[in-house]
Amino acid sequence: MAIRGSFSKAQGFDRRVWTLFYGRIISSLGFSVVMPFLSIYLHTELGIPMTVVGIVLLISAIVGAVGQIAGGELADILGRRKIMIMAMATRCLMFLGLAYVISGGASLLVITIMVSLSSLAGSFFEPATNALIADVVEPRKRLEAYGLLRIGGNLGWTIGPLLGGLLSMVSYPFLFLISALATGTVALIVFLFVAESISAGSKRQKLSLRDLGRLKEDRRFLAFCLISVPLFVMFGQMASNYAVFSTDIIGISNAEVGYIYALNGIMVVTMQFPISRSVGRYRMTKVMAAGSMMYAIGYGIVGLTPSIGLMVPSWVFSPGFLYLAGCMFIVTLGEMMVSPASMTLVAKMSPEAERGRYQGMYGLVSNFGFSAGPFFGGLLFDAFSNEPVLMWLGIGSFGLIAALGYLALSRAFRDGSDRIDDPYQ
Repeated sequence: MAIRGSFSKAQGFDRRVWTLFYGRIISSLGFSVVMPFLSIYLHTELGIPMTVVGIVLLISAIVGAVGQIAGGELADILGRRKIMIMAMATRCLMFLGLAYVISGGASLLVITIMVSLSSLAGSFFEPATNALIADVVEPRKRLEAYGLLRIGGNLGWTIGPLLGGLLSMVSYPFLFLISALATGTVALIVFLFVAESISAGSKRQKLSLRDLGRLKEDRRFLAFCLISVPLFVMFGQMASNYAVFSTDIIGISNAEVGYIYALNGIMVVTMQFPISRSVGRYRMTKVMAAGSMMYAIGYGIVGLTPSIGLMVPSWVFSPGFLYLAGCMFIVTLGEMMVSPASMTLVAKMSPEAERGRYQGMYGLVSNFGFSAGPFFGGLLFDAFSNEPVLMWLGIGSFGLIAALGYLALSRAFRDGSDRIDDPYQ
């Protein structure tokens, strides 16, 4: 009933929004069935230190960050549709390659290269998708439209980790085959059902580094991007340190990690629209500050699991499971506030002819923060594995930094242009 009620509030969107919603379910399933368990595979199966695991993810996400800005530029030049098809088709091939090399016992170097190429291919998809939403959805409804995509993504996250947690106990390469099937299906869906959202006359004619450099003149946007880096450092913990800490230190099973990620997905599916509507009346900079604080609290208290969480009674799950699920509940509340608000704010700040460029630049920044997350988290993991309180307080501090930054940035929006009902839009 809750899901049906949420969807009923999203009537009136362009058909392409709904097509991308269904595509996001499938692509997210393909991504989440493998990514939370890649760190576990590298650390537990191959015996690689978490700092090195963080470096692997750092390299792949830096490559993906470059792809974000390139994908945004090409989405403005070639069109949204072509870039989305190319991105998903190429990522499908990369996942097939990963399944092959892992089944053959490939070296860490080969795995790193393949994961990085997969990240590069996938990174082209996001700025094109976000730009298309800005093209076809009126400003007042963009917060809900981006929220709808998040619901689709988290439906995939609900199923993917559950499936991955079970199948990882049988075969890690098989996880990548499922990811390849999912991303290939999305490429086909976009090819068949998504029409281009910009006309030939609206496309930019060429890729120009000089034009890209004009972004430095938009100081408010650049400040927003800079402040967002520590926030995305927090994002990066979910698929790396959180999963490894839960299994390696606390001792819950891979399947139980999947259940915790499923909680994240179920919450977004059932609560994203009510939260989006409730925060829509406030300034987006303030919403992002509040969401960042929720992230800081949710991750900051994970370190108390050995002293408090293991004492939480549970007759079905491993000790510590319920406490870790509670931490995920708090983190997800922050996620539901931050993610659609950030996309909405970027869309409002971007000129119509440069939506792909702005989304690509923000994607570069988000990927950079996301990539730095496992690296810094890995350093803290290896340094304070015996002091989990210090480890997770250090991780949580990134959310506090972001919250303070967004509060300071709100002064640059005194004209009210960070509201979704901005009269200037």
